[in-house]
Amino acid sequence: MNTTSTQNTGNTVALLWALGIAGFLVNADNRAVAPILPAIANDLAIRESQAGLLISAYSLPYGFFQLFYGPVADRIGKTRVTLIALSLFSMGTIACGFTDNFTWLIALRVITGAFAAGIIPISLAQIGDHFPLDKRQGAISFFMSFCMSGQTLGIVIGALLAQFFTWKILFILVGLAGIPAIFLLMKQQSHTETSVTRNELPLMERYKRIFSNQRSQIVYLCVWLEGAIFYGGFTYLGVYANLSLGLDFYLVGLFTATFSAAAFIGSRLIPRILKKVGQAQMPFLGVSIMALAFALIWLITHWVTLLLGFMLLGLGFIIVHSTLQTYATELFPTARGTCMSLFAFFLFFGNGIGPAFFGWVYDLDGVKTMLAVTTLCLCIFAIGCKIAFRNFNSKLQPAEEKSS
Repeated sequence: MNTTSTQNTGNTVALLWALGIAGFLVNADNRAVAPILPAIANDLAIRESQAGLLISAYSLPYGFFQLFYGPVADRIGKTRVTLIALSLFSMGTIACGFTDNFTWLIALRVITGAFAAGIIPISLAQIGDHFPLDKRQGAISFFMSFCMSGQTLGIVIGALLAQFFTWKILFILVGLAGIPAIFLLMKQQSHTETSVTRNELPLMERYKRIFSNQRSQIVYLCVWLEGAIFYGGFTYLGVYANLSLGLDFYLVGLFTATFSAAAFIGSRLIPRILKKVGQAQMPFLGVSIMALAFALIWLITHWVTLLLGFMLLGLGFIIVHSTLQTYATELFPTARGTCMSLFAFFLFFGNGIGPAFFGWVYDLDGVKTMLAVTTLCLCIFAIGCKIAFRNFNSKLQPAEEKSS
């Protein structure tokens, strides 16, 4: 009995490391392109605006394909889907490092974005399958620490490689770094897939059961609001830093990286914070910290306040986001892939609307008004979280139980 338990623990730990490496690489690959755009434009003899299309070429299929992978993973197995997606992502990324043609590079970024979409949401679903609820947020926080590290290091490593070597090395290294995770996933596949019940319900029936549940409505509304309000305001902090504080773009990039660094540190502190405040209070706490960060940036025009604000935003974001992810893994246990794909879809949907709205506010009355409106919206959001999650416990049954 003890031997079996030890083996199961070892398998889940190995799986978590494999998923963490994969999440690190996806975020590193995503974030590292922005600082190397001038190098790509110069090397391929194109305009910087043309090079910027590489980001859209990756992001659009990444968002769209979220809805594809979840239902497929629930049918054929999450580890299998993650393994296939990671393998093709790695191959496509390596190929990006060997092309001198911009058209081919665009096409390869579309392909890698489409396959990258099948990694992080399905990884979260796998964590939901293999970690009990009392240990799940700690496991998700561990996974998210890899993802946030990928964001931070991707920016730094991408810039350094473009400066001292060539941008092509970045893609080759990211692709090759996926090989250890691929082998780990291959080794774990037999252990992970046999213990998981697959959902045979038609897709529309799964959606019906998910959205008819009060818990699902709360979680998806909150992640949409998170994407719209937080990312909406966050988008223009670089503009504020450059135009209002006079910081050059290099410093703006470093300040932005402190957000990911603080989120990484926060992810390691999640288990302690969870014990102190309880899971139901985590969304309120996280959104309140983000509201405080924007309030400081709004009220005190100084680079020190901006730096502190970025760090508070990283901490607040990881607290609320990891909690919403944990709740989402429990919405429909036998259809976690579908649930997590919807989670990512609503986050991207909010992320698409928020910058447009807050950009309109910015154009209407300037950056200070935009910061004030963001702060107010986050305060209202925090109060909503306080009310919505106060009874968010086992009395709210998962969708499959409620509809059975």
